[in-house]
Amino acid sequence: MRAFFQRRWATWLDQRIPSTAMLALSHRSVFILPSRVGFMLGFVLLVMLVTAINYQNSLIYAVTFWLFSVALTSMWFTFANLSGLTLTAGHANPVFAGEMLDLPVTLSAQPKRMAAGVLVGYRGEPLVMHTIPANGRVIARLSQRTTKRGYFKAGRLRVESRFPLGFYTAWSWVALDYRVLVYPAPESSPLILGDGEEGETVLGAIAHRSGEQDFNGLRNYQPGDSMRQIAWKHLARGKGLMTKQFDHDDGALCWLRWDNVNVANVERRLSRLCGWVLEAHHNGWRYGLQLPTIEIPPANSDVHLQACLEALALYGHDKQ
Repeated sequence: MRAFFQRRWATWLDQRIPSTAMLALSHRSVFILPSRVGFMLGFVLLVMLVTAINYQNSLIYAVTFWLFSVALTSMWFTFANLSGLTLTAGHANPVFAGEMLDLPVTLSAQPKRMAAGVLVGYRGEPLVMHTIPANGRVIARLSQRTTKRGYFKAGRLRVESRFPLGFYTAWSWVALDYRVLVYPAPESSPLILGDGEEGETVLGAIAHRSGEQDFNGLRNYQPGDSMRQIAWKHLARGKGLMTKQFDHDDGALCWLRWDNVNVANVERRLSRLCGWVLEAHHNGWRYGLQLPTIEIPPANSDVHLQACLEALALYGHDKQ
């Protein structure tokens, strides 16, 4: 029964507060109820009202209705403290499954209205308090541990406030879409490589791994160039970002093939291929990746590494 109501609640939230990269809180997305202190105040007001009626005491009447007006005003201020607050998903860098993912959230207040005592946090994590100045913004640094590959779903973020008197709790459950990839957890194992020139499968390193290459000058840096080929000394002299060029030796060439992984489990295969990709990139080899649904030609650059890791992270997701 509890699971049934949790599913209904989640479905209702998805319809009322859908997942988005940026959300401005409003009456549709902010909920408010009396806090424990608020319920205690309500009980005290009820007792005071009964006492005033019983003894026909004007002073008790005045204090009762004054406290009641304070409680009503506090409810408006508590709701207004969150209403209009804008939450924006920041840039999150990809990580490997099992690692902590940093999820920055930008909190922006309305012009001429400061948002004080705003608590932010994901389910299971402690809420962190922030005060956002009027027409200002604050970046909340949150984090979650990843468990599986693919596009990360952060779950719902709780935004809460009891400002100014703590009589009420206003809150919202916000689903921010970061669109950040989680790569398979790399598994360390002996490399089994398909030689790109002869099509053979060999165990360990390729026999024709390259030696020292002949330097052939510099050229302007292009996105995707390997960090190992950047002329750092040239950059340190203030002469711009340049890339080293080499002649005659293109380096070792290998293929990392799906069929070379002797593991039945799909996730284990992807983890092992991920480990091979990282090792081949670290060794400076020109490596290609062959999966049942995609083939990435051999290369060696940061862009190529990202393409291979992305292919491993999203393998099979197009069928879901």
